[in-house]
Amino acid sequence: MCMEQYDRVLSCYREPGVGEDTQIRKQKTNDGNEHVLVMCRNQTFILHTRINGALVSYADVEHQLTKIEEISKINQNNTTKIGASGVGPRDDAALFWQDMLTVEQNCKSYEWVKSALFVVCLDMEDNLDYGKNDTLDIAAKEKEFIARGYSTLTGHGSSKFGLNRWYDATIQLVVSSSGANGLCIEHSTAEGIVIINMAESAIRYAQKYFKSKMVWNDVRNVHPKSLTWHFSENSRNILKKQAEVFDELAKEMELEVLIFDEFGKDSIKKWGVSPDGFIQLIMQLAHYKTHGHLVSTYESASVRRFGAGRVDNIRANTQEALEWVTAMTCKKETKERKLELFKKAALKQVKVTLENISGYGIDNHLCALFCLAREREEVTGEEIPSLFMDPLWAEVMRFPLSTSQVTTSTDITDCYLTYGAVVRDGYGCPYNIQPDRVIFAPTAFRSDRRTDLTHFKKSLGDAMRDVKALLSN
Repeated sequence: MCMEQYDRVLSCYREPGVGEDTQIRKQKTNDGNEHVLVMCRNQTFILHTRINGALVSYADVEHQLTKIEEISKINQNNTTKIGASGVGPRDDAALFWQDMLTVEQNCKSYEWVKSALFVVCLDMEDNLDYGKNDTLDIAAKEKEFIARGYSTLTGHGSSKFGLNRWYDATIQLVVSSSGANGLCIEHSTAEGIVIINMAESAIRYAQKYFKSKMVWNDVRNVHPKSLTWHFSENSRNILKKQAEVFDELAKEMELEVLIFDEFGKDSIKKWGVSPDGFIQLIMQLAHYKTHGHLVSTYESASVRRFGAGRVDNIRANTQEALEWVTAMTCKKETKERKLELFKKAALKQVKVTLENISGYGIDNHLCALFCLAREREEVTGEEIPSLFMDPLWAEVMRFPLSTSQVTTSTDITDCYLTYGAVVRDGYGCPYNIQPDRVIFAPTAFRSDRRTDLTHFKKSLGDAMRDVKALLSN
């Protein structure tokens, strides 16, 4: 497996540019110093993690965080929310930094930001109710998961914690004073599973060593650095515009969580079915139950067995899947016929998956040809091939159902992954397959009447039970 993504997670920064962003690879310094960016009450601070090659102690980290909280509280009423710079249109973000970087002090502060390993977002005075983490009630747990999802992904908008972020950084560790926490990821650098693997490793390390007396050394003379920014009237206007766009996006995102605990991966394997293929067919059936038709479906397929590999696309909306879901919703169809069609659809799903992870997928190849054709048109004026001008091409490459399996380890509990739908009339639907349960986290655009997230969530549960009844006995 290609490991390049692991190397990039803490060493890349997405810098906005007009027309195209740039992924900056941070250069290692010779002084042996490292730091993270801390956002607190919409203010920016640098927390030192390594000085002259030596890691700072836990006590030093705690001391710096305490100071950051104290300073931010004093200055909270005199703050321009610079976190808004990256929450709206990318061209506007680029224009903002073009304006800001005409000031020398801003250049220095920006270099501190770009060279940070990652970002810690401290959401103070968080009085939102996230429920009890140890509750056994599934409905209450789902409600808690939804609240935590909004907190991590949108910060509940600009009026709460949504601008206490730095969205151009690859990793943001969001921690609220209520105890809710999570990671907000900039996806261009790495896949979700890579960052989850790193996060799980960090959690296990912390659990193992947190109570060790050796790490709680005396506090050295290590103090956080408060970053200073100077804003022109133009830059303030851009921030205001960005925040307005962000609030509209945050308001539009609708999130549901389904914790289906009637069975999980163990049962699916006993039925002789690939767990991932099983869930993909479940989502096809759920969409058919909700809307009466199938749509182009995206599932990320890792191609990390190749150098610099990222993902290709497993298209689950196959002809075999359509025949099966049609039979499943027909009362006159026999169970034997439904089972026969399910097996055909499941085998086709496995076949498509193996083709994609082996480098035989169609999406990356066609997208590369399309990008080359566009670039050639810009340089030489040569027309783009008719294939890419056909309306069907645009429809094939839009995904009203965008899915991804992001399964966490069994010892890392109470976590899930979510993201927004990629088209207005569609759903995002990541899922976490555990031995005894499956967690779905579907999303949609709240105001779009072409989707029905509540119905889709119910259909997911119904589909799981229907297929269990089909495969049992």
